[in-house]
This record gives sequence, structure tokens and C-alpha cells, in this order.
Amino acid sequence: MLTVMIPTRPVLRLPRTLPLVPVLGLLLLVSCSSGPLWVLDSDVPRMPGMDQRLGFDIKRRGGDLVGGTFIFIGPLRSMTESADAVTADFLAAGWSLEGSSVGFPRSSMLFARSDRRVQVVIDADQLEPSMSRAQFTVSLQPAAAPASGAEDAGSGTG
Repeated sequence: MLTVMIPTRPVLRLPRTLPLVPVLGLLLLVSCSSGPLWVLDSDVPRMPGMDQRLGFDIKRRGGDLVGGTFIFIGPLRSMTESADAVTADFLAAGWSLEGSSVGFPRSSMLFARSDRRVQVVIDADQLEPSMSRAQFTVSLQPAAAPASGAEDAGSGTG
């Protein structure tokens, strides 16, 4: 008679926490991911804590975003914190702050980088703060007109 022994324990024993590792990793990825950090893979930061919902009139020059309007929707706990956060993101990305007006229910900031400008307007929804809005308007700075005396200086007429 042939006797077959079936082991009661698995031959390869895996730690009990191993199935939790992929699940926890996925949860961490989903909970920490709030979308891309940049508008359309450009050098324009997105609005911290808000989701981009709309983009139109988009213009590019090479890899640079040179035109467009982008709408973000999301929660706004404090206008000052939101204005400070978006300002910090723009400054860290190499933009300079040209002007700022922080107040409630609306704040506005103007950032510049070479010949490009981004006007940021944050509007607090006072009835439903989780539906507050930010609008980024990207544009090219018009070239400065030559000084009126500069054209005549080289004419050589006397």
C-alpha cells in the first residue's frame, strides 16, 4: 500500500503582513496623489489642494505655456494660507511675484518669468467652502515699444 503524506503547512511560508504591503502602498499612493504638480507638464504650478477642472485658450511656445486660462475647484480653509501656498510654489519654480492683494473673499497675485505672466485669482465660495475656485490666466507680456527718441537718433539727418 502506498501512503501519501500531505503537509498541513505550506512549504513556502510567507509573512502574514505581506498581503497588506501592496494594499497599504496603493492606499498611500492614492491618498498622497492629488494630481500633477504642474499645469499641462509646464513650469506653471497648479493650485495647491484644488483639482484642475477646465483649461481653454491654451497656447505653447516650445515647452513653455504662454497662454491659457485654467480653472481649479476645491476646498479653501483659509484665504491667507492658500495665497501663501500658491505664492511659495511659484517662487520655488523660479517665478517672481510682481503684485499681490490678499483679502476675503477674493485674492489676486501676479507672477512673472521672462516674458510670461500668470494672474492668479482665488475666490472663496462662502456658502460651500469645498467648492471654492482659483483661476490662472497665463499670458505673454507685450514687447516694450522703442523710446520715441531712439528711432530718430540713427537717421543721420541734421
